[in-house]
Amino acid sequence: MSELLKYSLQIIATCLITFGIHILVLFLLNKPLFVNQIFTAYTGNLFLAIIIVVGIIKAPLMYNDSLGFLFLFGSLLKFGFFFLVFYSNFKSDGAIQRTEFFTFFTPYAASLIVQTKCLTDRLSK
Repeated sequence: MSELLKYSLQIIATCLITFGIHILVLFLLNKPLFVNQIFTAYTGNLFLAIIIVVGIIKAPLMYNDSLGFLFLFGSLLKFGFFFLVFYSNFKSDGAIQRTEFFTFFTPYAASLIVQTKCLTDRLSK
């Protein structure tokens, strides 16, 4: 199995499991389940994470010293996605609620773990 497929499947599995746990927690807390653009948050983070992993894996070996910058640029892309798509909606009532915060940052953190694993594996070669 290629590295790209391996990490892509790990990101997808991680996001699906995290999504299931996220929905379960919302259900147990009697919160609305599918609000705050939760699908957009998970799919956006999933696709951006896969794009970042593609960049990390496909970068030539001579750029190993610069992979950290590529990784940071990926985080910048994800925060840009947050501010472009979510921030104005979340801030419309004057404050970002806890459920709104976790709607975006739960899939962000989940995919970041797999991205970090990919980067450390690549740098340890």
